[in-house]
Parts: sequence; structure tokens; C-alpha cells
Amino acid sequence: MSMFTRKWVVHISVTLVCLVIGLLSAVQLRSQQVVQPLLIEGWDYAVADLIDSNARLRSEIESLEAELVELRQVESSAAMLQSLVDEANRLRIANGLVTVSGPGVEVTATGPLSVLDLHDLINELRNAGAEALAFNGRRIVSWSAVSNDGAYVTVDGQPTAAPYSLQAIGDAVNLETALLRPGGLVSLVTQADPRIEITVQVREKVTLPVYE
Repeated sequence: MSMFTRKWVVHISVTLVCLVIGLLSAVQLRSQQVVQPLLIEGWDYAVADLIDSNARLRSEIESLEAELVELRQVESSAAMLQSLVDEANRLRIANGLVTVSGPGVEVTATGPLSVLDLHDLINELRNAGAEALAFNGRRIVSWSAVSNDGAYVTVDGQPTAAPYSLQAIGDAVNLETALLRPGGLVSLVTQADPRIEITVQVREKVTLPVYE
């Protein structure tokens, strides 16, 4: 092969290589131009989807918070209603309008007790938390009058005879402790007159009638 022929072959080979490189470069550039918009479009879609999701979550949170406020208002109204019902029931019991049962104590007193002693026993039970009281089976309320007509002790004008019995509903332990504590009312009354005897018995259930 002559020198001229070899140079021509080399020239053609270099030209072909350049063409191939050019074609590959053009293909790669076009691919990048196609892929890049696809990537940008995919990223925009993902961002838009996140924004929509966040908006939906915020809307759900606002809805749940509104429901929570409504529930709290309902609970508050229910609690207020229950409080009113409890207060009404407490007043009905305190005024002797209903029969009432519950744990408590029964205090039995014998001997020459004065009306003042009986008043002190009633007040001691009330101060110790008695919710309802009866005197010899008769319901007594805050305005009840225990007095003496000269022959008998009377409760709201009705005569009653010894032995005297006081029934009280409430925390039996507190009631018993208040009456029998050292230096308490029972101790003072019985020491002042040895003829007087006062006993306190805890009852699991005491039933008091309606106030007459």
C-alpha cells in the first residue's frame, strides 16, 4: 500500500470516528434535554401532592378540634346539669321530702337529759356530717323544734318519751368518732350526770321516713 493510500485511509478513519463521536454526543444531549423536563415535572407533581396532603390534614385537624370543642361544651353542660340534680337531691333530703337510707349511727340516750342536751347531740351529729336525722323515728329537719311542754320532750310539737333515740345517716366512722372522742359531748354529758347513759351503735343501713 502506497503512502498516499495509507494517509487517505487514516483520514477516512478519523473522519468516521469524529462522526460517530458527534452522533453519540448529539444523542446524549437530546436524552438529557428530554429527561431533565421529566425530572422537573415529577418533582413539581410531588411538591403539589404534598401541598394538597398538608391542606387535607389541616382541614381534618380543624374539624377534629371543632368536634372536641363541641364535646367539651356538652360535657360541661352535662356536668352542670348533674351538679344541679345533685344539689336538688341534697335539698330534698335536707328538707325531709324523701325517704332516705344509708349507713350511719343510732344514738340511744336514757336518764334525765335536758332539752339542751338533746339539742347538743343533734348539733354534734350535724357538725360531724350527718346528712339526715330522725328523733325517735320522726324525721327532723333544720327548722325542727325540740322543746319541753312541762311533761314531755316534744319534737315539732309532738310529745315523745324516753329512751331517746337519734338516727343519723352519714359517714358512720366520722359520726361515731365525733360523739365518743375523749372530752367530747357524750363524755361531758355522762360525767356531768352519772344517771345519763348514752350509747352509739354503727349501722350498715339506716332508713329515715319523710318529714311529717
